[in-house]
Amino acid sequence: EKMRSSALRCASLGALLAVSLLPAADALASVPHTPSAPALKGPSSHHPTRTALHPAPQLGAASSLQASGGLRGGASVGGLWARYEELLDEEPLKTRIWSGFFIGVLGDVICQFATRSSTEPFVLDVKRCLVFALWGSFGFTPLAFKWYGGMESALSQNIKYRFLVKTALDQTVFSTGITTITFMTITIVEGLLAPLEWKMNRMPRITKESVLPIATLVDNGWTKVTRNLWETLLENWKVWPAVQLLNFSVVPLKFQVLFVNLVAIWWNFVLSMFQHK
Repeated sequence: EKMRSSALRCASLGALLAVSLLPAADALASVPHTPSAPALKGPSSHHPTRTALHPAPQLGAASSLQASGGLRGGASVGGLWARYEELLDEEPLKTRIWSGFFIGVLGDVICQFATRSSTEPFVLDVKRCLVFALWGSFGFTPLAFKWYGGMESALSQNIKYRFLVKTALDQTVFSTGITTITFMTITIVEGLLAPLEWKMNRMPRITKESVLPIATLVDNGWTKVTRNLWETLLENWKVWPAVQLLNFSVVPLKFQVLFVNLVAIWWNFVLSMFQHK
């Protein structure tokens, strides 16, 4: 019961963040893209995080806001969103990877806090947080990016109720595949990092715990898949079909991975629950 209550808290937080994205996504979709001026010299013009936080004067909508008196209050949010939209066009995969990483960190911190012990002080497990965030950014995000783009190009625009076809494919083919890959990957990575202990209240240290052979870790991962895949998919189908119906019918294609990453704040909790069962 306590676990279900924590899951509901994470679900509520994830849903609120995801729904709050819709007006911004819709507004951004209607903003015409302003071509960038020739690339600035120096490393800062190629760094997505740096330029998102400090938009250069030559770069589109954000620069016009700066010229009219600086980025203050609501204008700063609009400027950052405008720059984020430009980055999605200029560096589509890299920008989504960075977004997935930061959202993954946020999601795991929320979920660790929601499942904290009521009798002990909360201490963040940094290793677990980074493992999930790195998988979300460098594993799930590129696969989802290619999957959504592939469906968009492969399915004819003339198909009636096209978003229903996308949802059906996503919730059968992709959900089964990505859940299997997630269990296998997390099991192997956590096994390889078993000697490493890294909590927020102390420096990382190497313990005496041994690393199992890679073949054993692969077997452990497959065992986890066979034991937990069906139960995980059942939990997935309680929420994700509705999420993806909304995603494929309302959210612009360029923001669909971001929308899913926000809802995944809740889903990462569910995967972690089954992963560490």
